[in-house]
Amino acid sequence: MLKALIRFSLHYSSLVILMSLLLTGYAAYQIPRMSIDVFPELNAPTVVIMAEAGGLAADEVEQYVTFPIESAVNGMTGVRRVRSASAIGLSIVWVDLDWGADLYNARQLVAERLSTVRESLPAEVEPFITPITSIAGEIMLVSISSPDGGATPLELRSYAEFDLRNKVLSIPGVAQVVAIGGELPEYQVNVDQERLRIYDLTISDIVKAAGNAHSTASAGYLPNVGSFEIPIRQQSRVTKPSDIANTIVSFHDGVPVTIGQVANVVLGPALKRGEGSDNGSPAVVISIQKSPGTNTLALTEQIDILFDQIEKSLPSGMHLNREVFRQSHFINRAVSNVTTVLLEAVVIVAIILMLFLMNVRTTIITLTALPVSLAIGLLMMSWFNLGLNVMSLGGLTVAIGVLVDDAIIDVENVFRRLKQNHNLPLDQQKEFVEIIFEASNEIRPAMVFATVIIVLVFVPLLFLQGLEGKFFQPLALTYMISIIASLFVALTLTPALCKILLGKKIDKEHTKESWLVVVLKRYYDRALAGALKFRGIVIASATTATIAALLLASTFGTSFLPSFNEGTFTVFLFAPPGTSLVESNRLATNVETQLGAIEGVHSVSRRTGRAERDEHAEPVSSSEIEVSIAEGFSQKELRVKIDKVLAAIPGITTMVGQPIEHRLSHLLSGTPAAIAISVYGEDLNKLRAVAKQIEKVLSTVQGARDVNANREVMITSLPIQYRHAELASFGLTPAEAAEQVREAMYGEVVDTVNQGTRQYNLVVRLDPSQRETIEQVRDLLLRGRNGATIRLRDVADIGPERSSNLITRENAQRKAVVSLNVAENSNLGDLIAEVKLLVDPIVQQAGYTVHYGGQFEAQQSATKTIYASGFAIAILILMLLQISTGSMRAALLVMVNMPLALIGGIAAIYITEGGGFVSNTIALFGFGGTYIAPVISIASMVGFITLFGISIRNGILLVNHYNHLMQNEHVPIRKAIIQ
Repeated sequence: MLKALIRFSLHYSSLVILMSLLLTGYAAYQIPRMSIDVFPELNAPTVVIMAEAGGLAADEVEQYVTFPIESAVNGMTGVRRVRSASAIGLSIVWVDLDWGADLYNARQLVAERLSTVRESLPAEVEPFITPITSIAGEIMLVSISSPDGGATPLELRSYAEFDLRNKVLSIPGVAQVVAIGGELPEYQVNVDQERLRIYDLTISDIVKAAGNAHSTASAGYLPNVGSFEIPIRQQSRVTKPSDIANTIVSFHDGVPVTIGQVANVVLGPALKRGEGSDNGSPAVVISIQKSPGTNTLALTEQIDILFDQIEKSLPSGMHLNREVFRQSHFINRAVSNVTTVLLEAVVIVAIILMLFLMNVRTTIITLTALPVSLAIGLLMMSWFNLGLNVMSLGGLTVAIGVLVDDAIIDVENVFRRLKQNHNLPLDQQKEFVEIIFEASNEIRPAMVFATVIIVLVFVPLLFLQGLEGKFFQPLALTYMISIIASLFVALTLTPALCKILLGKKIDKEHTKESWLVVVLKRYYDRALAGALKFRGIVIASATTATIAALLLASTFGTSFLPSFNEGTFTVFLFAPPGTSLVESNRLATNVETQLGAIEGVHSVSRRTGRAERDEHAEPVSSSEIEVSIAEGFSQKELRVKIDKVLAAIPGITTMVGQPIEHRLSHLLSGTPAAIAISVYGEDLNKLRAVAKQIEKVLSTVQGARDVNANREVMITSLPIQYRHAELASFGLTPAEAAEQVREAMYGEVVDTVNQGTRQYNLVVRLDPSQRETIEQVRDLLLRGRNGATIRLRDVADIGPERSSNLITRENAQRKAVVSLNVAENSNLGDLIAEVKLLVDPIVQQAGYTVHYGGQFEAQQSATKTIYASGFAIAILILMLLQISTGSMRAALLVMVNMPLALIGGIAAIYITEGGGFVSNTIALFGFGGTYIAPVISIASMVGFITLFGISIRNGILLVNHYNHLMQNEHVPIRKAIIQ
């Protein structure tokens, strides 16, 4: 079959070249339309359920909201785990499904389960399923601010919420738009308690009246007026605050009492749980999230087109900053890096070919094969629905060397055979087409076997499960596809180009070897002769070098992924739990100002607390700051400066990461850190004590940084304990009293007010001046059924006490989490080993269980899978080698040389990683200093896999060439070894 394909390519060379041009042209058309993203689609199928629970405390949210929802979804088929977070007034439940599960079907099943528990939840709680988004789906952060103060926070948020957000959501591919900061406008009925008492009213009366302030009731139509049917329209909708204020509540002494007589009706800011800023100025920060599978670059381009239009009509005094964070920058850098590698490969190959072959035409043939191979590979990726991302582009980059090698081997062998044929007497010379055929066919079986084996070498990556599988499988598939495409090009296009470009005769000046080849052969022949003469020494030296390399590698650390250079830092600030939003905003503004003053920082943007639609249960005491790095500045040096600033700020806990990097950590462990230590138990106080003890111990570990425990802590709350006997004496039930308190303090959304396309909530609650202190809560007026007006303190015990701010659960167990990152001079593997030694005794003594999650877990799983499947693949490769080489002895010879490939790879890691070659070598041999272990990541292991494949490929070619010389050309054994 291979011979027939080569024959066809030589016979129809023009057709083959034309088809190659057409394929390359089609690839050029198709590639820009391929999906482009940061990473492959990494989403674990997860259904997120959110429920706003008013002013309920965290333990009440857990008991009355979270636990019923958990119980409903726990028994679903295909559920891998159920996680939850119960915060003040908020419940979030994550239903994590098996990898590969049908997410849309799962969402339907969850919705059905939710419907069965709605009646058991508090009346004001309405759980809902959040939109489907991608883990790396936050493609942009933009801000709306007013640097000159020309727009108020109310105007900024109103424009962002009702205008900009809706326009962005209208773009196909946008899944969610979340705004934080500014002041969300709402129509407020701020009730005065004293006026209520005067008019003998309750706040519940105002709630009912406000709900009746407008109507959309139909009035039918007049069937025939002058031959026309006329609908009757009741225009009773509220359009301004005075419409609400003039609505009647009741009669007092025969006189109508309106809402305006007992309350102030205004358009004011809603209760805030978050703040935003941009470069130190108050701002609305908007997160734009995409749907899974959407082309990030194409979507970003569409959003930019919209922003170009928006900026032209932006209200006076407002400024749109679309550069807060852009995922497209990282993608463009990755594409640029691959393009640079390709150009460098082309230049290097051209130089090498010219130096070795001294022939422009052979160089053209080889360089033509590279883009055609890439074009065919990219088309195959498109057909297999493999988008362009960091990992697939990485696969292409790794494959470039082999793609070039395929063409070089084929062209060099053809050119060599043509020269040999030219040097024969005329009567012994063959047709040049026949020489090309024989030369191509001569190496083709070995090349095919070598290609198959290289593909097999990457098969272990296809067995990876979970996130690591989603991450590395595209790289493996891209590499395999590219190699197969290269083989196809070598079988078809390369012979066709050789036929056309190399001509019927070789020019006389090209019959001799180049001066470089002559010089290299002279020295190589001497070296090879010496190696054959002292083969025992050579074998012993190679064995010693291999053992030394393996011993050196045993000192290396391990990690899951190398650090990415994203061009942006994410700084997390954690004020003491219970800190108010006002104080958190003040602390975070101070940090933001100092970070923005660092030389090399391009811009700083901040989000404090939680946005309304955000699926993260962040308290108001936490902040997230995006620090964008200016072009030309070192990310490593800026990190040191940022750490220095943070270390000088007392009273806060900090963590520094990168936007995409911390989202990966969130997917793995639910925290933004690389390692998450989850301790499981039921006693919250004991759990927190254990977590605090772990934090204290790990803070002394040199290889750990950003150690953070107990976001789940006790904070001050104000419980209201009703005295049932006193309530009954005033004609009140606990439910009626609680309802009046809720309406007064938290408020009741009674309706919406439409103004054009904007919808504002209509909320009734006490005037802000009457709900600021604990004493005002105690003096809250209630009204019994008998008409008596009483103060809350008369029927309830009210006093500050300590309660939970956050309760997290996993698989029906409470848990406390200690998170930490790996310090600059350490590595994941060494750190986790030390952590386990310190943590396990603490947890065991407490009688609880512990789980180590995050990147460590993914790294361990991937390593075990690669080793296990690699062993099976190695046996299969040995069998193929025996078939290819014709003997088990030759097959073992090829396999034995594989460890030699480790030497260079391990040396490269040792030189480029860790504490530096010189300082590490001095420390390693005990002459002083600290040995900072170089790190082997899963990405490094992929590099070694590639190296093994190339090593086997070279071995196959050498052994098969040796067999050809011995069996077909009957060359003496020593000469065959040298040739």
